[in-house]
Amino acid sequence: MPDPACFLQYETRAPVIAGLLHQASNLRCLLHEAHIRDRLAILPPLRLEPKHNFGVRREWRWEHYFDLPASSLTDGDGRRHPLPIAEQPPKHGGRTLRLRGAERFPERARDCPLVVRRISHPLFRKELPVDEWPAARVELRASERAVALARPVARHLQSLGDGGFVAVHVRRGDRIAAGEYPGQMTAPPYIAQRLRDRGVAEGAVLYIASDEQDPDFWQPLRKTFRLFRYADFPPLERLVSQVGEAPDNYLLYQVEREVLRQGSIRMGTLPTESWADSWLIDRLPRKPSTTLAAARWRMAALLRKWLARRPQSGE
Repeated sequence: MPDPACFLQYETRAPVIAGLLHQASNLRCLLHEAHIRDRLAILPPLRLEPKHNFGVRREWRWEHYFDLPASSLTDGDGRRHPLPIAEQPPKHGGRTLRLRGAERFPERARDCPLVVRRISHPLFRKELPVDEWPAARVELRASERAVALARPVARHLQSLGDGGFVAVHVRRGDRIAAGEYPGQMTAPPYIAQRLRDRGVAEGAVLYIASDEQDPDFWQPLRKTFRLFRYADFPPLERLVSQVGEAPDNYLLYQVEREVLRQGSIRMGTLPTESWADSWLIDRLPRKPSTTLAAARWRMAALLRKWLARRPQSGE
């Protein structure tokens, strides 16, 4: 366990407001660095983007979404460690050393009680030399409430067929609006074809988690599959209803992630979803559409390739 007199804190130039997974990536980065520096990480504030919660702001708490005591860090030798977390800034009489984004830890930081990294990017790992750190993996477990809400849903879906259920995450709204891929690649006909490609038979139990707000959008899939969504389960539907507490779409997302992990076949929208076995969008269409969204998607893909080929700073 790190010396409790040594702390590491990430300080942003402006409050970082991001989605749950981006904030989790930031936390993993901080915990990874704290571990290799033999320090306790000061838990950053959790500021979640309200646009993913129907524009409604609410008070966010890490423990609402993650079970931090049950979470762990595994080092390169396979040893598990508790998360090196300090929830409150330390009270100390020593000096504070401030480092800019990717600046290396200097020797003088070794005995400094508090080291603060000043960063600006919502994804902290993009500002830090993470590839140069010793291997480690941070596992953030879902909160007990999220697991408790997901468990009966997954059990019910599994009980409906001998082969379990098919779990699919379909991200539409913001990604399509940004032109990252054509909307038809997450529409029911395309999804049905991808499921057939995976050998999913007609009548299979299908659970779809999605940010698509039109409840009738998925109706075509009901002709082929036994389709379920969060609205079919009152405890999940209440998480985002306007009755009682403010809606918490992030908790619903965390619950649905736990449900999706229990699927016998698991498909995510993009290859970045590590829980999935395969993806809806894993290649360019052979005959791309001439729609504006498709053109934007192709331009974004070309830009990413160009940026990847650029020499990195310091090389």
